[in-house]
Amino acid sequence: MLEKKLEKKLEKNREVFWHFLALFVVIVWGTTLASTKVLLADMSPIQILLYRSLFAYGLLFAMSPRLQTFSSVKNEVLYFLSGLCGITLYFLLENTALLYTYSSNAALLVTASPLFTVLIASFIIKTHAFSKLLLIACVMALVGVALVLANQPMSLTNGMLGNILAILSGLAWSFFGFANSAIKDELSPMVRMRKVFLYGIITASLYMLVTGEAFINLHAFTPMNLANLLFLGGIASALCFVLWTNANKHLGVVKTSLYIYFIPLIAVLLGVVLLGETITITTMLGGILIALAVFLANCKKSVS
Repeated sequence: MLEKKLEKKLEKNREVFWHFLALFVVIVWGTTLASTKVLLADMSPIQILLYRSLFAYGLLFAMSPRLQTFSSVKNEVLYFLSGLCGITLYFLLENTALLYTYSSNAALLVTASPLFTVLIASFIIKTHAFSKLLLIACVMALVGVALVLANQPMSLTNGMLGNILAILSGLAWSFFGFANSAIKDELSPMVRMRKVFLYGIITASLYMLVTGEAFINLHAFTPMNLANLLFLGGIASALCFVLWTNANKHLGVVKTSLYIYFIPLIAVLLGVVLLGETITITTMLGGILIALAVFLANCKKSVS
């Protein structure tokens, strides 16, 4: 009897531990936009992307030094698309957006990416049926996005361009989700993600070659910037991915996914406190509508 009580208590403590880790991960992810915004003072969006990816790849390799093997042409194409959409396009669009708009705006607009995923599944891939609940979610999201767009940064030029780029980065992340989920091989999640980062590094490097962007930016490698890059690549990308994967395993996808909704809130608060950005009631209302729309779009009734 006593042993059973102890086992239950230990199990409960383990669950609490993984909840704390999931919360830690979303707090870290919520700070990435503010960290990137700081780096943009000395580096270009593509340079931040490349350096961050190199840090992430290096740490993932250190944690799991298993060699990457060629599995099949189909899988390699999917890995390439995952790296292109989930690393290069997603971060390039998001980083560039931060040049023109508030980090709080970008955070709220990128939150709509799960809604894009459901819409793509309904109309393009046709793996899910469109429903009334999904229609309501779409209308709510459109209203929410419109309210966020109303919060234009007057101190920055092309504020609307930044907002549009943030939305497009969310769309790129949706395509990454489809490409990555279609990969069928026996590699561990850590090695798979490392391979995605490798293709992200390759496609980002090709972009830099075509555009003539400098690979090395020595004057930008200050201690503060290096610390930010280590945070973005080593902690936010590599370490948090491992922690999140394990939290999913122990708590289940449903429980851990609820923590995702804290990310834009954290990003907004840090944008106000650390970067001096302004946040209005209209923007917060728009963010709430987007979050509710994403929640409704991912309900079983809306995607069944």
